[in-house]
Amino acid sequence: MVKKRLVAGATGAAVLMVAALVGCAVSVRRDLAKVPPREVILDDQCHVQDYFDDLARGRERPPALVHSDEIQTSDSEKTLGGRSSYLFGENTSLPALRRLLLENWKPLPAAMMTATQVELEVRWAEKLSTRWVVADENVELRAAGKTIALAPHPCLTAFLFGRTLFERRRELVGLPPLPMPPDAGAADRMTSD
Repeated sequence: MVKKRLVAGATGAAVLMVAALVGCAVSVRRDLAKVPPREVILDDQCHVQDYFDDLARGRERPPALVHSDEIQTSDSEKTLGGRSSYLFGENTSLPALRRLLLENWKPLPAAMMTATQVELEVRWAEKLSTRWVVADENVELRAAGKTIALAPHPCLTAFLFGRTLFERRRELVGLPPLPMPPDAGAADRMTSD
């Protein structure tokens, strides 16, 4: 009778452990949850200034917005929050996303990290005219026919919604102005004629 209880107890514990692992999100490697957002941005703790500089230079393309639902208080009010899905591919920011995932989360399945297309879905709230990934809901990462949950992380806010913040950061910390892309100067000359 003791053996049966012991086996039943061990089996029950194993089932609970598997259920807990399946329901859990991939945890973070670098926990910045207690770091004030201003400090995360000003110190570029997510290492995304170069990404935004490359976007501004035309060397990088942003991910494609696949789907977005927004919540507003009324037709004339500001947006309060929503849920958005972004598609990253070979021609859009996928290498930058992979770097962000490697730096900030525990190891992800190899199939996810080598997929040619990755979809990322986040729930966000708008505060101070900036969207912020919410900290109380997991993020969904879909690739290679699989979906996994990621624990929320401040670097997702910086990466997905930080373009304006990092343009301001560039000025605040005294970084030199970015050179204009060659084709942007040609377009300016054409419009001034």
